[in-house]
Amino acid sequence: MSDQRILERRLHLNMTLLGGFMGGYAVLSHDDFFGSAQTTNMIALTIGAVSGPGSEWIARFVGLLIYIAGLASTVFISHKLKPEQQKKFSIVLDAMVLFFVGFLPKNLDIIVATYPIFFATAFQWCSFKGADGFVSSSIFSTNNLRQCVTGFTEYFYSHDTEALRRGIYFGKVLISFYFGVVLASFSCNSLGLKGSWPGILFTVTAFMLCYSHENAYEQEKNLFRQLQINKT
Repeated sequence: MSDQRILERRLHLNMTLLGGFMGGYAVLSHDDFFGSAQTTNMIALTIGAVSGPGSEWIARFVGLLIYIAGLASTVFISHKLKPEQQKKFSIVLDAMVLFFVGFLPKNLDIIVATYPIFFATAFQWCSFKGADGFVSSSIFSTNNLRQCVTGFTEYFYSHDTEALRRGIYFGKVLISFYFGVVLASFSCNSLGLKGSWPGILFTVTAFMLCYSHENAYEQEKNLFRQLQINKT
């Protein structure tokens, strides 16, 4: 396996750990309010629309709009930046958010306090889409669990080695995500709302891996080009 593929996998696992850390921080610091997905929020919005919208409904609706803005912004940026540049931008955005949320007051509404995480995780989701030929989320884990379980089950039933490879890959993704949650738990228990700050360390390692992956890609591209020249 090439250095580029190895670094791509390491980078995605690093971002998955970071996604678990940010999700764990949001849950631990904001009364079990998950900041990386919108299913629960949209269910609450639907129920609120039927029963009668209030101030919480408005806060949730604004949160949904912010999440949508994070998703949509990746489309616009993808037409302006190269994929590696967009990934670096996402990493810097995560670092800024982790730093910023540590200063938010304790009495701030839990939904409003999660707004920055909404935007950053939505942007990260669309910027880091997987590795090793698999599409996997770095900010939540339900589909990753499905792929892991069905991959191993298929292998035990049919001995399909590709299914085994899928199970192992998604197993690593799940471990990385929940290791991030464990680290967030220790951090929040020790530092409270400022427990977001140690997570900045994972953005530094991600940025270094992104830079190394970009260099490895350029080296392999140059090597391939040189081989083509030598053939002619």
